[in-house]
Amino acid sequence: MKTWMLAALAACAVAMPALAAGGPDANAARAFIQKLYAHYPQKEGGPFFEPTGKNAAEVFDAPLIAGFKEDARLAKGEVGFVDADPICMCQDDAGLKAKIVSVTMKGANADAVVDLQYEGGDGKPNLLTLHLVPVNGQWRVHDLSMGEVKSYLGDLTKANARHAKGDWAHD
Repeated sequence: MKTWMLAALAACAVAMPALAAGGPDANAARAFIQKLYAHYPQKEGGPFFEPTGKNAAEVFDAPLIAGFKEDARLAKGEVGFVDADPICMCQDDAGLKAKIVSVTMKGANADAVVDLQYEGGDGKPNLLTLHLVPVNGQWRVHDLSMGEVKSYLGDLTKANARHAKGDWAHD
């Protein structure tokens, strides 16, 4: 009996930290989004947060990172499809105030809706949906949608395919 109880206690000791850590859930998704928008607006003099560059692995999943890299390669130093920061949907984040409106689980994934408000704006909601996926136990952005942009990843992928064929006329 003692052997069985010791084995059960040992199993619980191993399992409890894993259960306590849990998988990515809505609370972890909200914390990820809060941490992400803590970088905005960027502090004058840096260090600068570059979500599509040096900090991409902290923010996005592999398909979006590959899309950003391909866009940069095809643009050859010029402006490609990515002409703004997709996290703030802006080129200048001065005065940005991001408010998390909701975080909703979608099976193993999550959607976070953020209202992006800028100093001097009209106050109307600017709702950006960040579609999150778990990557190695951490949330990462898989896609974004806002207004007419139903899939930022889809649009980026299509633009990269056009640009690879030399078609820059549709941008």
